[in-house]
Amino acid sequence: MFIIVRMKSLLLFLIIADSFLISQPLYIPLEYLAAYEEGTRSPDGKPGPNYWQNKADYKITAELDPLSGKLYGSAVIIYYNNSPDVLDRIVFRLYQNFFKSSTPKDFPFRNEEFTEGIEINSLVINNIYYNISSDTSVEITGTNMVVKGLNIKPGKQAVINVSWNFEIPSERKIRMGRYDSTTFFIAYWYPQIAVYDDIDGWDIIEYTGQAEFYNDFNDYDVRIKVPEGYGVWATGNLMNAPEVMNDAIYKRYVEAQQSDEVLNIIKKEDYDFPKSPFRSTGGYQTWRFIASYVPDFSFGAAKYYLWDGTSVQVDKNRRVFVNSAYNPASLDFYEVCAVAAKTVKLLSHELPGVPFPYPKITVFNGGGGMETPMMVNQSSNYERIWMVYVTVHEVVHTYFPFYMGINERKYAWMDEGMTQMLSEYIQYEIDKSIDFRARNVMRYLNYSGQFDEVPMMFSSNVRMGEMYGNHAYFRPCVAYNIMREFLGEDQFKKALQEYIKRWNGKHPTPVSYTHL
Repeated sequence: MFIIVRMKSLLLFLIIADSFLISQPLYIPLEYLAAYEEGTRSPDGKPGPNYWQNKADYKITAELDPLSGKLYGSAVIIYYNNSPDVLDRIVFRLYQNFFKSSTPKDFPFRNEEFTEGIEINSLVINNIYYNISSDTSVEITGTNMVVKGLNIKPGKQAVINVSWNFEIPSERKIRMGRYDSTTFFIAYWYPQIAVYDDIDGWDIIEYTGQAEFYNDFNDYDVRIKVPEGYGVWATGNLMNAPEVMNDAIYKRYVEAQQSDEVLNIIKKEDYDFPKSPFRSTGGYQTWRFIASYVPDFSFGAAKYYLWDGTSVQVDKNRRVFVNSAYNPASLDFYEVCAVAAKTVKLLSHELPGVPFPYPKITVFNGGGGMETPMMVNQSSNYERIWMVYVTVHEVVHTYFPFYMGINERKYAWMDEGMTQMLSEYIQYEIDKSIDFRARNVMRYLNYSGQFDEVPMMFSSNVRMGEMYGNHAYFRPCVAYNIMREFLGEDQFKKALQEYIKRWNGKHPTPVSYTHL
């Protein structure tokens, strides 16, 4: 009887409290109120009728020099101002400046781990030449380069010509780098125009190592020159496969894109002298890739790597090419392609039940565990379960943040937490030696209730150390699972699919307010 009375009292309290909250104006940041007034966002969480976002076309030529360990690049960038604002500046990301000794970092470096960062050799915007070292309209602070004094009107474009080079990090390989004399993963490597959006204007948050990235959706046409004998795997579709592969490899490559089984595209014996799986002209090859409406571009390059491939039917009209490129000594990688394919299949047909959004996904045997569009950079793991864990997690990131355009700098929990939650059931489906749902709960409980456990709306770039992992991964993962249990599988899936439908290819944020 006592329990029934307590439950009725609690219910009455909740009804009164809910009525009170509905009648009270809830706090909402001023920049969101402005977006509601401008009609770019809707209080119910949908894109507003006046929603807009900017984009760029990147035409890049790059050359990898393994002997010097340097990357040389040049690009023609067309930046489209779709906003209602006149832009008097452009903010560029110079991510390689993170490795300079003078740049702020979230963790300590040793002296030998520093590089000179990126060197801008030339910069021309709308036919105006800028001297990087002396022009007062150019300001470089850490990983940002701001070019002022521009006048890009709404509906107009800026044409940028830029060339650069940098030493590929080989001592401290954070998310990319030189892993040995013939193995490279190249990411965060070109002068990239920062996001200008309807909430914050220019995104000027510096990259300091831990909080990740926020990008517009762009088109890429990239040519990558490498010495003969090197294979290249990259974001986008390979446009000149017959020119860079010998006939036997090209045939297997084509077959793998229609196969339900994993095929060995490049085997150990394909490197037996004097054979080579790749063609060359004058001692070099140039690989060309095109990617449309993606938030970034990366590539891996290596000699003597094995290459596996298969495909997955993601809907009745489309197959996705799933492949892995790896060192023959990485024994766990012989199964990576199959694990990645299983992940793509479950994501497409189970949860979230949205067909895999890109034409391909490549898992490259570099280092760490890091995602970029259509690419995974992944270390070899001695235990199968950890190979499964990393492969699944990084492939799931295709949806969050890339397909959804999430701002990881401010709201890492929107992609890491969702990815952590979606990965759990796939990881357990493939390898039951660890229950990652239970593990994520325990890791959250290790931090829950501590002094520095702040609200989720705290910007991710100000969270550091171990609590960043709780803030971005474990706490939101547990919260998403609670929501899933509360709604039930069917309603949760419908809600997730509706969110993806509304916001894919845009820039969602976690703020909405239905009582305006």
